[in-house]
Amino acid sequence: MLKRILWFSLLLLSLIGIISLSVGFYQALTVAAGPAARTETLVPPESRGETTEPATKQRNALNLVLMGDSIARGAGDETGKGFSTYLPEYLKNQTSEEIVVHNAGIDGLQSDGLLEILKGGTLKPAIVDADLLLLSIGGNDLRRIRRLSDAAKEDAFQATFARYVTTLTSIMKTIRRDNTDALIIFIGLYNPIPQSSSREDGRLLIAWDEGTQKVIEEDAMAIFIPTYDLFKLQTAKYIAPDALHPNAAGYQAIANRIAKSIEGHFNGGRR
Repeated sequence: MLKRILWFSLLLLSLIGIISLSVGFYQALTVAAGPAARTETLVPPESRGETTEPATKQRNALNLVLMGDSIARGAGDETGKGFSTYLPEYLKNQTSEEIVVHNAGIDGLQSDGLLEILKGGTLKPAIVDADLLLLSIGGNDLRRIRRLSDAAKEDAFQATFARYVTTLTSIMKTIRRDNTDALIIFIGLYNPIPQSSSREDGRLLIAWDEGTQKVIEEDAMAIFIPTYDLFKLQTAKYIAPDALHPNAAGYQAIANRIAKSIEGHFNGGRR
């Protein structure tokens, strides 16, 4: 009886040893193999502008940088995509290169805030590497005037717009100091609530867009993309429930217009 107990104990210990050895061997293989490689080609929008600095410029990649206000970020899109997704989708037939997106849009940002960020240098690595820069700014500057009476709007508009033009000119110069070759796309303004806007509001918005376009087109490698006409009769289709930002269809409509405006620029590959 004692011999049978001893024999059974030795057999049990042997089995435990074999199992432990097998587990250890499997773990060693797992560690040696490591996790599967994952390549992130799309930097998601950050509501506070806390972007990830891109590494040294990737070869065979088209670097797209989005910066400015909440529209650059993609606010209002019920799918959470915005320009970060739609613009690369529309551009993929124009280039054989991978499209790498760096989104630096910040909710509520005004032109002076963007200039301060640019001068601070946090976006310089992204700008230096950029092939295409999408810029949306100025809407929050103009919105402050809407709360005034029509009689007071004209003087306020002139003062606000003068500061904005000076700031926008500095923004463009700061960008060009870091990158002289990138194509800059500037998104014009639209009226999200035409049904509750006065005629004066519409006139000032158009004047703002026209003045902005003059500044942008002083740069030979910059394009102003109007959106006022896209949204004028399509607010129910293109505006998000917040009655301010584009919805998914609105972002797609703008992205499609951008893609058509720059068709042929990248010539199917590296410029």
